[in-house]
Amino acid sequence: MEAQGSKSWILANQVPRLRQSDWPIRTASIHLCQRAQGNLRSGATSRRRDLEQQSFSFTDVDAKMSLLTWLRRLYSLDILDTRFTVSATTPPNLAASQNHTRTQDAATSKQPKNGASPPRWNTPEFYIYYVVFIVAVPLMFKTAIDVSQESHPTYSKYSELLSPGWIPGRKVDNSDAQYASFRDNVRYMAILVVFHPLLRRLYNILFPCKSSVSSSSKGNFASGQTAAAARSRFEQRVSFDYWFSLVFLAVLHGFSALKVLGILFINFNIAKRFPRSYIPAATWIFNIGILFANELLHGYKYTSIATSIGSALGLGDDGNLLTWGKWLDSWGGLVSRWEVLFNITVLRLISFNLDYYWSLDNRAGSPVEKKQLDPSNLSERDRIATPADPAYFNLRNYFSYALYSPLYLAGPILTFNDYIHQQHYQLHSISKIRTLLYGIRFLLTLLCMELILHYIYVVAISKSSPDWSVYTPFQLSMLGYFNLHIIWLKLLIPWRFFRLWALIDGIDPPENMLAPLIQSMGGTIPLCSTWGQPKRKQSQSSRI
Repeated sequence: MEAQGSKSWILANQVPRLRQSDWPIRTASIHLCQRAQGNLRSGATSRRRDLEQQSFSFTDVDAKMSLLTWLRRLYSLDILDTRFTVSATTPPNLAASQNHTRTQDAATSKQPKNGASPPRWNTPEFYIYYVVFIVAVPLMFKTAIDVSQESHPTYSKYSELLSPGWIPGRKVDNSDAQYASFRDNVRYMAILVVFHPLLRRLYNILFPCKSSVSSSSKGNFASGQTAAAARSRFEQRVSFDYWFSLVFLAVLHGFSALKVLGILFINFNIAKRFPRSYIPAATWIFNIGILFANELLHGYKYTSIATSIGSALGLGDDGNLLTWGKWLDSWGGLVSRWEVLFNITVLRLISFNLDYYWSLDNRAGSPVEKKQLDPSNLSERDRIATPADPAYFNLRNYFSYALYSPLYLAGPILTFNDYIHQQHYQLHSISKIRTLLYGIRFLLTLLCMELILHYIYVVAISKSSPDWSVYTPFQLSMLGYFNLHIIWLKLLIPWRFFRLWALIDGIDPPENMLAPLIQSMGGTIPLCSTWGQPKRKQSQSSRI
């Protein structure tokens, strides 16, 4: 009663216009409100309990849907490379808005658009496909695994080619020399992928970007600030790439790095010193000739060079020269056969010379200024086709581009114009979540390769020259089929590893592997054409 009286007293003081005769009515109203609040609380509690039970009953379904959504996102073309979902002529800002709109439309509407037929997942035709898939695919794997067991009669012929594996009870087929060189060193390269960005951050702290900004007389302060910041970012990044690439090259090839630098210097002078009309032909002749010379002369061994010099000078087989040559050859770095990896570098040398050749047609003014384009929002075609400023075609930028560490060993290939632009402005396609998902996708691919090498020994079987009559026709077909898949994976994994390194470093090169092997079963020409498509696309864009 005291609580009720205090509430009535407070209400009376808060509403002084009400008469004291109205207090019983207000007291009854307070009781009614309290009862209503109690009923609401009990109703809310029961409703909350029902919702909790409902949500608990749908937990498994939600988890499955979230897993499917995550897998769909992980294996989308947008994660693999935004070039597959965005037109080459679409600026990044517009592409981002279009992608957001497509995502919202896909989430809100499941109806087919543009007259497309409805999905056929629940049709009798697809039920037949499901049955065939459930039966055929496991049978394919089982057949290849059965011929790789120790109980198989041919196991003793290739067992010496197998190496100890990390899966208990299984050995690993590490007999492919090309992939073995990557697999045996992947842990050290992974350390380098972590060390390289950290070292760049340290370099940025020790040598920060210049903060001074001078506005251009032809534009406002904002545009001058953006141009100055981009220029400062370019100088900082290229300077780091230049010094790091020289050290990286010396560690990789030892004294053979001088041979690489010599070839690069000759190619640079072809672009800078030859008459304009001779640059394309001279570039192609020199670089194709270098490929043959590297192969025929076995990378120009210093011992062979010393012998040739001794013969030319009439010194004969001078012991001092031969000793000196053998000592230089002994310091060949981590990868002594530099000529094998140099094949991919030839493409960058050609790109630099031809981009410089085409830039000579635009010396009158910048195409970006003529078209009134935003340099930070250029489309892929504009990045490739728009020539860099003549001042950027110098020796430092050339070495930084040709020897860019993440892409030096295996690519993918960037044109020189695209490299210069991305050093100024980081592309909108590079984001932490996309790079993280790309890295997860790479790790899953690497795990798939490891499982195949631990359970399916088709490479070792083919290298042991077995008696093929022991195998049934279906076993022979599966040996050939999985051998092709291993060939595809051993090329896919290094290319995606180095592209992942470049993405972490803030450079977005094109994805080389456009189609899986199963879509290229028409022969070697369709298979090779899918791998070469990004390079042809860049070359065609440069000519436009």
